[in-house]
Formats: sequence, structure tokens, C-alpha cells
Amino acid sequence: MPEIDAQIHAGEREKTKGSWPKLVTAPDVWLKEGDRVGSLEVVATPGHTPGHGSFLDTRDRTVIAGDVFTAYGRLEVTNHLNLRFPLAAPATWDKAKDADSARAIRALEPRLLVVGHGPATRDPLPAIDAAIARA
Repeated sequence: MPEIDAQIHAGEREKTKGSWPKLVTAPDVWLKEGDRVGSLEVVATPGHTPGHGSFLDTRDRTVIAGDVFTAYGRLEVTNHLNLRFPLAAPATWDKAKDADSARAIRALEPRLLVVGHGPATRDPLPAIDAAIARA
């Protein structure tokens, strides 16, 4: 877990938008940009939360994007209201940073995009481009 998000969950920092339950357990590792967990490389993608991170699988260019995008109906950046899944936008901490993170994920040229809410998207570049254009 990224340090800043761990601190919010622990009650050590002010909460941002969204649900931040106080966690009883604490992470034993704070992840930061460029760290590796096996074949997964950490990519900082703040916006949905201050410390939001995604993962690039260096073996096949799969990106696990968490809540930068949702994929119910069609791919959408979480910085604006999507009626198919309206919960992500109001919980997004910084809409401009979220859009920047969507562009950063696009720059990774993923072959498969996995998001926190909705199905995985194969060959996602056209869908990412369209989602960013709507964001």
C-alpha cells in the first residue's frame, strides 16, 4: 500500500473523499513508483486517492489500473460521473490528477487493462483514448 493511503487508513492524516475505514492491520511494505512485486511494477496513479497506484505486468503489458477507470458498459475515467457506475466519481479525490493518471496509463500502451469495477478490456488503447477524450 502507498504510504499516504496507509496513513489515511490509520487515522494519521485527514481523510479525503470516499470511504476510508480505519484499518486494524498495517501494511508491512509501502509501495512507491518503480517498486517491483514479482513481475508487477508499481506505477503511481494518484487522483482517485492521494496515493493510488497501478501495476504494470512487465511480462505481457497487462495494467491493473484499480480505480483510475471503470469498465461497466464502456471504459470511463473516474473523474466524472458515469451513470453505469456512479460511485467512483464522487469518491475521487482530485479529478485533474485522475485524468493525468489515465494519460499515464495510456502511455504504458497496455495490451490488457484490468480495473477495480467492471470487466477487463483486451487491446484497450482505442477505449482508453475515447475515455480520456470524454474525461
